[in-house]
Amino acid sequence: MANRYRRWNLAIVGIVLGVMLWIAGMNYFVDPFGYFHFIGGDYNRIDFQLNTEYYMRFLEAERIRHYKDQYDAYIVGGSKAGSYQAEKLRELDGYRYYNVWASGGSVQNYYYYAKYILENTDAKKIVMNLSGGEVRGYDRQYMGDVCVIPAQVKGDSVFLERLDFLFKDVHVAMDTWKERRDAGSLPSYYNADTGDRNLLKYYRARAKDPEAFAERRVLEDFDKQMKRLFTKKISHDAYEENLAAIREIRDLCREKGVEFMLVVAPAFIGEMSEHECEAYWEYMEELAVITDYWDFSGYNDIDMNPYNFCDEGHFLYEVTDLIVDTITGKDSYEGFGTYVTLENVYDHIQERKERYLALQQEYKETGTIQLLGYEDESNVVGDGSKYY
Repeated sequence: MANRYRRWNLAIVGIVLGVMLWIAGMNYFVDPFGYFHFIGGDYNRIDFQLNTEYYMRFLEAERIRHYKDQYDAYIVGGSKAGSYQAEKLRELDGYRYYNVWASGGSVQNYYYYAKYILENTDAKKIVMNLSGGEVRGYDRQYMGDVCVIPAQVKGDSVFLERLDFLFKDVHVAMDTWKERRDAGSLPSYYNADTGDRNLLKYYRARAKDPEAFAERRVLEDFDKQMKRLFTKKISHDAYEENLAAIREIRDLCREKGVEFMLVVAPAFIGEMSEHECEAYWEYMEELAVITDYWDFSGYNDIDMNPYNFCDEGHFLYEVTDLIVDTITGKDSYEGFGTYVTLENVYDHIQERKERYLALQQEYKETGTIQLLGYEDESNVVGDGSKYY
Protein backbone atom coordinates (compact mmCIF):
# COMPACT_ATOMS: atom_id res chain seq x y z
CA MET A 1 0.00 0.00 0.00
CA ALA A 2 2.79 2.41 0.95
CA ASN A 3 4.54 1.76 -2.35
CA ARG A 4 1.33 2.47 -4.25
CA TYR A 5 0.86 5.82 -2.46
CA ARG A 6 4.50 6.64 -3.12
CA ARG A 7 4.02 5.92 -6.82
CA TRP A 8 0.88 8.08 -6.89
CA ASN A 9 2.72 10.92 -5.13
CA LEU A 10 5.65 10.65 -7.53
CA ALA A 11 3.27 10.61 -10.48
CA ILE A 12 1.47 13.73 -9.23
CA VAL A 13 4.76 15.51 -8.61
CA GLY A 14 5.93 14.49 -12.08
CA ILE A 15 2.75 15.78 -13.69
CA VAL A 16 3.00 19.08 -11.81
CA LEU A 17 6.66 19.47 -12.76
CA GLY A 18 5.85 18.56 -16.34
CA VAL A 19 3.10 21.19 -16.55
CA MET A 20 5.36 23.81 -14.97
CA LEU A 21 8.16 22.98 -17.43
CA TRP A 22 5.70 23.19 -20.32
CA ILE A 23 4.43 26.60 -19.15
CA ALA A 24 7.98 27.88 -18.63
CA GLY A 25 9.03 26.48 -22.00
CA MET A 26 6.14 28.14 -23.82
CA ASN A 27 6.81 31.49 -22.14
CA TYR A 28 10.53 31.25 -22.85
CA PHE A 29 10.53 30.08 -26.47
CA VAL A 30 7.36 31.85 -27.67
CA ASP A 31 8.30 34.82 -25.47
CA PRO A 32 5.07 36.84 -25.93
CA PHE A 33 6.62 39.87 -24.21
CA GLY A 34 9.99 39.72 -25.99
CA TYR A 35 11.55 39.52 -22.56
CA PHE A 36 13.99 36.62 -22.91
CA HIS A 37 15.09 36.99 -26.53
CA PHE A 38 16.25 40.58 -26.07
CA ILE A 39 18.25 40.21 -22.85
CA GLY A 40 21.46 42.05 -23.66
CA GLY A 41 19.76 44.76 -25.68
CA ASP A 42 20.46 43.36 -29.16
CA TYR A 43 17.43 44.29 -31.25
CA ASN A 44 18.84 43.04 -34.55
CA ARG A 45 18.18 39.34 -34.07
CA ILE A 46 17.32 37.49 -37.26
CA ASP A 47 15.50 34.71 -35.39
CA PHE A 48 13.06 36.92 -33.48
CA GLN A 49 11.15 39.91 -34.84
CA LEU A 50 11.08 43.04 -32.68
CA ASN A 51 7.56 44.26 -31.97
CA THR A 52 6.52 47.43 -30.16
CA GLU A 53 3.81 45.43 -28.34
CA TYR A 54 6.57 43.77 -26.33
CA TYR A 55 7.82 44.80 -22.90
CA MET A 56 9.63 47.79 -24.37
CA ARG A 57 10.47 49.26 -20.98
CA PHE A 58 12.69 46.25 -20.31
CA LEU A 59 14.16 46.20 -23.80
CA GLU A 60 15.09 49.87 -23.52
CA ALA A 61 16.71 49.33 -20.13
CA GLU A 62 18.83 46.54 -21.60
CA ARG A 63 19.78 48.75 -24.54
CA ILE A 64 20.84 51.56 -22.24
CA ARG A 65 22.92 49.24 -20.10
CA HIS A 66 24.71 47.30 -22.84
CA TYR A 67 25.01 49.90 -25.61
CA LYS A 68 25.75 53.05 -23.62
CA ASP A 69 28.91 53.75 -25.62
CA GLN A 70 26.73 54.48 -28.66
CA TYR A 71 24.84 57.34 -27.02
CA ASP A 72 25.64 60.71 -25.45
CA ALA A 73 22.13 61.89 -24.59
CA TYR A 74 18.69 60.48 -23.91
CA ILE A 75 15.12 61.68 -24.31
CA VAL A 76 12.63 60.21 -21.84
CA GLY A 77 8.87 60.52 -22.12
CA GLY A 78 5.61 58.84 -22.99
CA SER A 79 4.46 57.68 -26.40
CA LYS A 80 4.55 61.27 -27.73
CA ALA A 81 8.30 61.28 -27.23
CA GLY A 82 8.60 58.41 -29.70
CA SER A 83 8.07 60.86 -32.57
CA TYR A 84 11.40 62.61 -31.92
CA GLN A 85 14.01 61.26 -34.30
CA ALA A 86 17.52 60.89 -32.96
CA GLU A 87 19.13 62.38 -36.04
CA LYS A 88 16.99 65.51 -35.76
CA LEU A 89 17.65 65.79 -32.02
CA ARG A 90 21.35 65.77 -32.81
CA GLU A 91 20.90 69.26 -34.27
CA LEU A 92 20.29 70.53 -30.72
CA ASP A 93 23.84 69.93 -29.53
CA GLY A 94 25.66 67.38 -31.69
CA TYR A 95 24.93 64.52 -29.29
CA ARG A 96 24.00 60.97 -30.27
CA TYR A 97 20.52 60.40 -28.85
CA TYR A 98 18.63 57.33 -27.72
CA ASN A 99 14.86 57.64 -27.42
CA VAL A 100 13.48 56.13 -24.21
CA TRP A 101 9.74 56.51 -24.84
CA ALA A 102 7.07 54.47 -23.11
CA SER A 103 3.43 53.76 -23.82
CA GLY A 104 1.22 54.87 -20.95
CA GLY A 105 3.93 57.25 -19.78
CA SER A 106 4.11 58.70 -16.29
CA VAL A 107 6.48 61.04 -14.51
CA GLN A 108 7.24 58.17 -12.14
CA ASN A 109 8.49 56.21 -15.15
CA TYR A 110 10.59 59.16 -16.36
CA TYR A 111 12.11 59.58 -12.91
CA TYR A 112 13.23 55.95 -12.67
CA TYR A 113 14.70 55.94 -16.18
CA ALA A 114 16.50 59.25 -15.69
CA LYS A 115 17.99 57.87 -12.47
CA TYR A 116 18.91 54.60 -14.22
CA ILE A 117 20.58 56.47 -17.07
CA LEU A 118 22.56 58.67 -14.69
CA GLU A 119 23.73 55.66 -12.68
CA ASN A 120 24.65 53.42 -15.62
CA THR A 121 25.94 55.71 -18.38
CA ASP A 122 28.15 58.72 -18.98
CA ALA A 123 25.23 60.73 -20.33
CA LYS A 124 25.85 64.38 -21.11
CA LYS A 125 22.20 65.39 -21.38
CA ILE A 126 18.69 64.23 -20.54
CA VAL A 127 15.67 65.69 -22.30
CA MET A 128 12.27 65.05 -20.71
CA ASN A 129 9.25 65.32 -22.97
CA LEU A 130 6.27 66.10 -20.76
CA SER A 131 2.59 65.81 -21.71
CA GLY A 132 -0.54 67.04 -20.01
CA GLY A 133 -1.84 63.52 -19.54
CA GLU A 134 0.67 62.63 -16.85
CA VAL A 135 -1.26 64.66 -14.27
CA ARG A 136 -3.98 61.99 -14.38
CA GLY A 137 -1.85 59.71 -12.22
CA TYR A 138 1.68 59.28 -10.96
CA ASP A 139 1.92 55.48 -10.81
CA ARG A 140 0.42 53.92 -13.95
CA GLN A 141 1.91 50.44 -13.68
CA TYR A 142 -1.59 49.04 -13.14
CA MET A 143 -2.27 49.53 -16.87
CA GLY A 144 -0.72 46.16 -17.72
CA ASP A 145 2.41 44.00 -17.65
CA VAL A 146 4.18 46.04 -20.32
CA CYS A 147 3.67 49.23 -18.27
CA VAL A 148 5.45 47.92 -15.16
CA ILE A 149 8.84 49.51 -14.54
CA PRO A 150 11.50 46.78 -14.89
CA ALA A 151 13.20 45.39 -11.81
CA GLN A 152 16.68 46.51 -12.86
CA VAL A 153 15.43 50.08 -13.29
CA LYS A 154 13.65 50.18 -9.92
CA GLY A 155 16.38 48.25 -8.09
CA ASP A 156 14.18 45.21 -7.42
CA SER A 157 15.04 41.52 -7.84
CA VAL A 158 15.78 40.63 -11.47
CA PHE A 159 15.66 36.93 -10.55
CA LEU A 160 12.08 37.19 -9.30
CA GLU A 161 11.11 39.20 -12.37
CA ARG A 162 12.43 36.47 -14.66
CA LEU A 163 10.54 33.83 -12.72
CA ASP A 164 7.42 35.91 -13.11
CA PHE A 165 7.83 36.06 -16.89
CA LEU A 166 8.52 32.32 -17.07
CA PHE A 167 5.21 31.60 -15.39
CA LYS A 168 2.93 34.20 -16.96
CA ASP A 169 -0.52 33.00 -18.05
CA VAL A 170 0.34 30.41 -20.69
CA HIS A 171 -2.73 31.38 -22.70
CA VAL A 172 -0.96 34.59 -23.68
CA ALA A 173 1.95 32.60 -25.12
CA MET A 174 -0.44 30.25 -26.93
CA ASP A 175 -2.39 33.13 -28.45
CA THR A 176 0.85 34.83 -29.51
CA TRP A 177 2.10 31.63 -31.13
CA LYS A 178 -1.14 31.30 -33.10
CA GLU A 179 -0.96 34.93 -34.24
CA ARG A 180 2.58 34.49 -35.49
CA ARG A 181 1.69 31.26 -37.23
CA ASP A 182 -1.29 32.84 -39.00
CA ALA A 183 0.12 36.30 -39.73
CA GLY A 184 3.78 35.56 -40.26
CA SER A 185 6.42 38.26 -39.66
CA LEU A 186 4.97 41.66 -38.72
CA PRO A 187 6.71 45.04 -39.12
CA SER A 188 7.97 46.43 -35.83
CA TYR A 189 7.53 50.18 -36.53
CA TYR A 190 10.52 50.83 -34.32
CA ASN A 191 13.96 52.21 -35.15
CA ALA A 192 16.07 49.75 -33.22
CA ASP A 193 19.37 51.62 -33.03
CA THR A 194 17.92 54.95 -31.92
CA GLY A 195 14.68 53.95 -30.19
CA ASP A 196 12.31 56.34 -31.97
CA ARG A 197 8.99 55.23 -33.44
CA ASN A 198 8.62 54.45 -37.11
CA LEU A 199 5.47 56.34 -38.20
CA LEU A 200 5.51 55.19 -41.82
CA LYS A 201 2.21 53.32 -41.55
CA TYR A 202 0.47 56.56 -40.49
CA TYR A 203 1.96 58.53 -43.36
CA ARG A 204 0.86 55.87 -45.84
CA ALA A 205 -2.70 55.89 -44.50
CA ARG A 206 -2.80 59.70 -44.43
CA ALA A 207 -1.50 60.00 -47.98
CA LYS A 208 -4.47 58.02 -49.37
CA ASP A 209 -7.06 60.46 -48.03
CA PRO A 210 -5.90 63.10 -45.51
CA GLU A 211 -9.40 64.27 -44.65
CA ALA A 212 -10.75 60.78 -44.01
CA PHE A 213 -7.62 59.99 -41.99
CA ALA A 214 -8.11 63.07 -39.79
CA GLU A 215 -11.82 62.38 -39.32
CA ARG A 216 -11.23 58.77 -38.37
CA ARG A 217 -8.14 59.04 -36.21
CA VAL A 218 -8.03 62.60 -34.83
CA LEU A 219 -11.58 63.97 -34.79
CA GLU A 220 -13.69 60.91 -33.99
CA ASP A 221 -14.54 62.11 -30.45
CA PHE A 222 -14.12 65.82 -31.04
CA ASP A 223 -17.65 66.89 -30.04
CA LYS A 224 -17.49 64.98 -26.74
CA GLN A 225 -14.03 66.36 -26.05
CA MET A 226 -15.08 69.96 -26.59
CA LYS A 227 -18.07 69.51 -24.30
CA ARG A 228 -15.78 68.17 -21.59
CA LEU A 229 -13.14 70.87 -22.14
CA PHE A 230 -15.51 73.83 -21.98
CA THR A 231 -18.37 72.68 -19.72
CA LYS A 232 -17.06 70.04 -17.30
CA LYS A 233 -14.97 70.38 -14.18
CA ILE A 234 -11.66 68.58 -14.60
CA SER A 235 -9.50 67.58 -11.64
CA HIS A 236 -6.57 65.26 -11.02
CA ASP A 237 -4.38 64.54 -8.03
CA ALA A 238 -0.88 63.77 -9.32
CA TYR A 239 0.42 67.35 -9.53
CA GLU A 240 2.54 67.34 -6.38
CA GLU A 241 4.04 63.91 -6.98
CA ASN A 242 4.93 64.90 -10.54
CA LEU A 243 6.54 68.14 -9.47
CA ALA A 244 8.55 66.41 -6.75
CA ALA A 245 9.85 63.81 -9.23
CA ILE A 246 10.78 66.44 -11.83
CA ARG A 247 12.60 68.39 -9.14
CA GLU A 248 14.48 65.22 -8.18
CA ILE A 249 15.48 64.57 -11.80
CA ARG A 250 16.80 68.13 -12.03
CA ASP A 251 18.81 67.69 -8.83
CA LEU A 252 20.25 64.32 -9.90
CA CYS A 253 21.36 65.85 -13.20
CA ARG A 254 23.00 68.74 -11.39
CA GLU A 255 24.87 66.36 -9.09
CA LYS A 256 26.25 64.49 -12.10
CA GLY A 257 26.96 67.63 -14.13
CA VAL A 258 24.45 66.49 -16.76
CA GLU A 259 22.37 69.01 -18.72
CA PHE A 260 18.63 68.75 -18.15
CA MET A 261 16.08 70.05 -20.65
CA LEU A 262 12.31 69.99 -20.15
CA VAL A 263 9.89 70.20 -23.09
CA VAL A 264 6.11 70.35 -22.78
CA ALA A 265 4.92 68.62 -25.92
CA PRO A 266 2.29 69.76 -28.40
CA ALA A 267 -1.23 68.50 -27.82
CA PHE A 268 -4.20 68.54 -30.15
CA ILE A 269 -7.02 70.48 -28.51
CA GLY A 270 -9.14 67.33 -28.28
CA GLU A 271 -6.63 65.67 -25.98
CA MET A 272 -6.42 68.79 -23.82
CA SER A 273 -9.94 68.02 -22.61
CA GLU A 274 -8.37 65.38 -20.37
CA HIS A 275 -6.31 67.78 -18.27
CA GLU A 276 -6.82 71.49 -19.05
CA CYS A 277 -8.07 73.34 -15.97
CA GLU A 278 -7.06 75.95 -13.38
CA ALA A 279 -5.01 73.42 -11.42
CA TYR A 280 -3.09 72.45 -14.55
CA TRP A 281 -2.23 76.09 -15.21
CA GLU A 282 -0.87 76.35 -11.67
CA TYR A 283 1.12 73.18 -12.31
CA MET A 284 2.70 74.79 -15.37
CA GLU A 285 3.61 77.82 -13.26
CA GLU A 286 5.26 75.55 -10.70
CA LEU A 287 7.30 73.88 -13.43
CA ALA A 288 9.01 77.22 -14.06
CA VAL A 289 10.07 77.32 -10.40
CA ILE A 290 11.90 74.03 -10.92
CA THR A 291 13.48 74.79 -14.30
CA ASP A 292 13.14 76.85 -17.44
CA TYR A 293 11.30 74.87 -20.12
CA TRP A 294 10.00 74.95 -23.66
CA ASP A 295 6.22 74.91 -23.97
CA PHE A 296 4.74 73.80 -27.31
CA SER A 297 1.29 73.01 -25.95
CA GLY A 298 -1.73 75.28 -25.85
CA TYR A 299 -4.03 76.96 -28.35
CA ASN A 300 -1.54 77.79 -31.08
CA ASP A 301 -2.20 77.19 -34.79
CA ILE A 302 -0.08 74.03 -34.98
CA ASP A 303 -2.01 72.37 -32.15
CA MET A 304 -5.35 73.55 -33.56
CA ASN A 305 -4.77 71.85 -36.92
CA PRO A 306 -5.75 68.15 -36.89
CA TYR A 307 -3.67 67.44 -40.00
CA ASN A 308 -0.47 67.66 -37.94
CA PHE A 309 -1.46 64.61 -35.89
CA CYS A 310 -1.68 60.86 -36.45
CA ASP A 311 -4.29 60.60 -33.70
CA GLU A 312 -5.63 62.87 -30.99
CA GLY A 313 -2.62 62.21 -28.76
CA HIS A 314 0.34 61.95 -31.14
CA PHE A 315 1.93 64.24 -33.70
CA LEU A 316 3.83 63.56 -36.90
CA TYR A 317 7.54 64.03 -37.60
CA GLU A 318 7.18 67.51 -39.08
CA VAL A 319 5.92 68.76 -35.73
CA THR A 320 8.94 67.43 -33.85
CA ASP A 321 11.18 68.81 -36.60
CA LEU A 322 9.63 72.22 -35.98
CA ILE A 323 10.17 71.82 -32.23
CA VAL A 324 13.88 71.21 -32.75
CA ASP A 325 14.15 74.02 -35.31
CA THR A 326 12.41 76.42 -32.92
CA ILE A 327 14.77 75.56 -30.06
CA THR A 328 17.86 75.94 -32.26
CA GLY A 329 16.55 79.09 -33.95
CA LYS A 330 16.68 77.50 -37.40
CA ASP A 331 12.96 77.97 -38.08
CA SER A 332 9.77 78.92 -36.24
CA TYR A 333 6.02 79.35 -36.57
CA GLU A 334 4.37 82.30 -34.85
CA GLY A 335 2.85 81.34 -31.53
CA PHE A 336 4.32 77.83 -31.51
CA GLY A 337 6.87 77.35 -28.76
CA THR A 338 7.63 79.61 -25.81
CA TYR A 339 10.73 79.44 -23.67
CA VAL A 340 9.22 79.73 -20.21
CA THR A 341 11.13 81.17 -17.27
CA LEU A 342 10.26 82.58 -13.87
CA GLU A 343 10.26 86.01 -15.46
CA ASN A 344 7.64 85.31 -18.12
CA VAL A 345 5.64 82.35 -16.78
CA TYR A 346 2.81 84.47 -15.34
CA ASP A 347 2.25 86.32 -18.62
CA HIS A 348 2.54 83.05 -20.55
CA ILE A 349 -0.15 81.34 -18.48
CA GLN A 350 -2.39 84.40 -18.53
CA GLU A 351 -2.26 84.42 -22.33
CA ARG A 352 -3.20 80.73 -22.33
CA LYS A 353 -6.16 81.38 -20.01
CA GLU A 354 -7.39 84.23 -22.19
CA ARG A 355 -7.22 82.07 -25.28
CA TYR A 356 -9.12 79.32 -23.47
CA LEU A 357 -11.85 81.74 -22.36
CA ALA A 358 -12.23 83.09 -25.88
CA LEU A 359 -12.67 79.57 -27.25
CA GLN A 360 -15.06 78.72 -24.43
CA GLN A 361 -17.20 81.69 -25.43
CA GLU A 362 -17.09 80.56 -29.06
CA TYR A 363 -18.23 77.11 -27.98
CA LYS A 364 -21.13 78.50 -25.91
CA GLU A 365 -22.30 80.58 -28.86
CA THR A 366 -21.89 78.02 -31.65
CA GLY A 367 -21.71 74.58 -30.00
CA THR A 368 -18.24 73.96 -31.41
CA ILE A 369 -14.96 75.72 -32.21
CA GLN A 370 -13.35 76.41 -35.54
CA LEU A 371 -10.28 74.34 -36.33
CA LEU A 372 -7.69 75.11 -38.97
CA GLY A 373 -7.91 73.18 -42.25
CA TYR A 374 -5.79 71.15 -44.60
CA GLU A 375 -4.98 74.12 -46.84
CA ASP A 376 -3.94 76.36 -43.95
CA GLU A 377 -0.22 77.07 -43.63
CA SER A 378 -0.34 75.68 -40.11
CA ASN A 379 -0.61 72.21 -41.68
CA VAL A 380 3.15 71.69 -41.54
CA VAL A 381 2.90 68.12 -42.84
CA GLY A 382 1.17 69.13 -46.06
CA ASP A 383 0.84 66.67 -48.93
CA GLY A 384 4.46 66.49 -49.99
CA SER A 385 6.04 65.16 -46.84
CA LYS A 386 9.55 63.76 -47.20
CA TYR A 387 8.47 61.00 -44.84
CA TYR A 388 5.92 59.48 -47.25
